[in-house]
Amino acid sequence: MIKYAIAISLAFGMAGCGLNDSKNEKNKDKPCCKKDSVQVQTVKEKISEKSIFQLTDSFQTQEGKNFNLVKLEGKPTVIAMIFTHCTYACPRITGDLINIADSLKASAEKVNFVLISFDTKRDTPARLKVFANEMKLNKDWILLHGNDEAVRTLSVLLNVQFEKDSDGNFSHSNLVSVLDKNGIVQFQKEGLGEVHSETVKTINDLLE
Repeated sequence: MIKYAIAISLAFGMAGCGLNDSKNEKNKDKPCCKKDSVQVQTVKEKISEKSIFQLTDSFQTQEGKNFNLVKLEGKPTVIAMIFTHCTYACPRITGDLINIADSLKASAEKVNFVLISFDTKRDTPARLKVFANEMKLNKDWILLHGNDEAVRTLSVLLNVQFEKDSDGNFSHSNLVSVLDKNGIVQFQKEGLGEVHSETVKTINDLLE
């Protein structure tokens, strides 16, 4: 979480150093008789409490590189949560993101496309890379693996619900989110195979 520092300045004289004491002329340069000033630099809030950038945990990309969500800053982001052993909903969610990218045409280069896995055990970076190749995602797409706590926290920030089933798979929301350049949700669309005209409009508005 973001920590705040409050600028303070304290000036004080040390006890036992009365100004009327003639001995103080000899002692005026001693540490006990100097006035001290303590200043703490103010830290300006930069990240909103609504932003996913407040999550500072490190994820790993499909290339095995460490990745902090704040690296998404500066561009709109289209993001969804999936798991690669999902045989129905998750490929369709990914397909929806592909359709959004296609609808944006050249503007897609100005947008982050991100998939994050619920499955912290099986969806290793290597497995995510296989999935990216299977779905024919280009190299600009970001697929992320994280620890249980980071994934759960992110799901709360995105309002995505998921639960692990007894067979190791997951029941989950089918939600596509659009974030602004500061990592704050601006639009969400629930469902599979949806028409994403409003999603695309939101992204184009953010690019203006």
